[in-house]
Order: sequence, then C-alpha cells, then structure tokens
Amino acid sequence: MKDFPNEPLGPPVQHVGFEAEVLSLRHGCGLVERSRADRLVLQGEDRLRFLNGQMTCDLRALDPGSGTYGFFTSAKGKIEADATVLALEDRLLLVLPPGLGAAVKQRLERYIITDRVEVTAAEPARRLTFVGPLAGAWLEGMLGRPVPKEAFAHCDIEVDGRPGRWVREGRLGKQAFSLWLAPESADSLRERFMEACARDSMLQPVGREAYESFRIEAGMSRFGQDFGPDNLPQETGIDSAVSYSKGCYLGQEVVARLHYRGQVSGQLRRLELTGPRPAPLPAELFFEGRSAGSLTSVAPAPEGAGLVGIGYVQRRAFEPGTELEVVNGGVAVVQELPALF
Repeated sequence: MKDFPNEPLGPPVQHVGFEAEVLSLRHGCGLVERSRADRLVLQGEDRLRFLNGQMTCDLRALDPGSGTYGFFTSAKGKIEADATVLALEDRLLLVLPPGLGAAVKQRLERYIITDRVEVTAAEPARRLTFVGPLAGAWLEGMLGRPVPKEAFAHCDIEVDGRPGRWVREGRLGKQAFSLWLAPESADSLRERFMEACARDSMLQPVGREAYESFRIEAGMSRFGQDFGPDNLPQETGIDSAVSYSKGCYLGQEVVARLHYRGQVSGQLRRLELTGPRPAPLPAELFFEGRSAGSLTSVAPAPEGAGLVGIGYVQRRAFEPGTELEVVNGGVAVVQELPALF
C-alpha cells in the first residue's frame, strides 16, 4: 500500500486517562478533535448526476440534509479515495481523507466536459466529534435543536453567530455527531464542553489512544492505513458503500464483475489480540504456518486486558473464530466487522 496520510488527531495520546476516556465514549459523551480532513464543494445543476457517475455509492436519492459514503475507484476498480457526501440545497459537500483533496479535485475536473459543475475547496473549518449515549442530549441542550436522526443526516447550525454544520456520523456507530465550525466557534464550544466536564465525570475530552480503541471496536477502517489504492471496494467489507444497480462509474465494470462472478481473495476483519503489542504496522499475520494477511490498526481493548485491531485477512483464514499468529508471537482471533450504516 502506498504511504498516504491517515487521520492524526490534535489531542495528546491521553487527556485524563485511558479508562476514563473510554468510559465517556461508551457510556457518556467524549469529545474528539478530528480536524484533519480535506473538503470539496460541488455546485451547478448537474452536480448530482455528475458525481453519481464518479463514485461507487448511489447518490440519486439524496435530498438536502441527507448524505452517504462511498469510494472513488480507478479504471481497474481499485480505491483512490473514500468520501462522505453531504447534500445541501445548492451544493454537495465532500469530506475526504487529509491530503487527497487536490487529487480528487483534479480527477473530477478531468471528467467535466459539458457538465454544469464547478469544484472548489471548502472554507477552512475544524471538526469536533462528540461520541457516546449522552452526546445527542448534550448537543441538543447546547445548540437548541434536535439531533439529525439518520446516518449522515446533517443540518445548518450557528455557534456564537457563526454558521456551521452538524452531521450524524455514519461510520462511528449510532451515537456519534460531528460539528464543522469556524475556528473561533470550535474554541468556544470546546471551552463550554470542558466547563461541563468539571461538573460531570461522564463527559471527557478524548485522546488518540481511547479514540483508536473505540474506532477499531466500531469497525471503522481508515483509508491510507487499513485499506488504500491496492484494494478493491469489496475487500473493505463495507457493502453499503457500493451500489450494484446504479449504472456506470469509473471502475464499475471490474467491481460488478467481482460481485457477480468472483470472490475476494481477502477482506478486512476486526481482530482480538493477546500478547505483546505489534510494532511497527502493518504486522504480518500467519495461518497454518503461511502468511495470511496483515494487521493494520491496533489499540488497547476498551475493556479488560488485550488488544483490538483491524487487519486484512486472506479468504482461507477470515472466518470468525479463526486463530492467527502475529509476527511478534501474539495471537489474533478473527471477528466480524460490524455493519456500519
């Protein structure tokens, strides 16, 4: 896999301690700063039809306030980027992995011929993600409006008189919300959250370690780390990111042929690990003495001892319950990836 930037976080490895941060994510409300992402805006009356011909997901049914998730693929069907697509009244907003905005913009513009579409970079903004069963209620109380109800649903908001966007995350479980805000508004909202933390221990800022544990447990694979330009969409296991009835897009023939006539040689799986923490990643996995894939993400388990991970596992070894050997001597037990949306 080529070296692409993943999603480094602003916070330190830990804020108040791993256990307290995981507790807030699972039972309260944790705040994660995930500002690193590239965003593009598509405007023009052909924007929806045009983008639908570029991505694996079906955009035709998107109404303003709704969204979805899918892939940009090459002519050979390999993944060039993943993206969340948010539909607004007069434009589409693409949220992309950091560092890929310029390449995706160039790709899109290459295919604009007579289409009435304009692609521009979005205004800079910070992303604050609130996760946990108390996240929705806290945000409703702070913002004075109901939470977006469906995966990838979103709405306009104002924080301190500045516009922003409130999105229900579709890949971090059902209780995760992101706010895209002007930097001043993000600072203000974070300050109010920290004041609330002082009154309620179930509200906590979350560092990298606890967030990675939660991300892996939720089955949220990451472009540039868990999958990338060497992979076909089906190898991610994110079935809902690919439509087989929408018609043509770049790479569609290869993706459809694999779906209807073939089978993947391997797929991402969640893993439960015992033994020392592997480093560096990716770490090779073995089954019956032969190489069987690689561990691509790892973090402490959210509860109890051990580790959790995501890895690419060959078909012969990817059934749940299969025990794999890790290159450093540990053991990894294969688990299903949860359905995301």
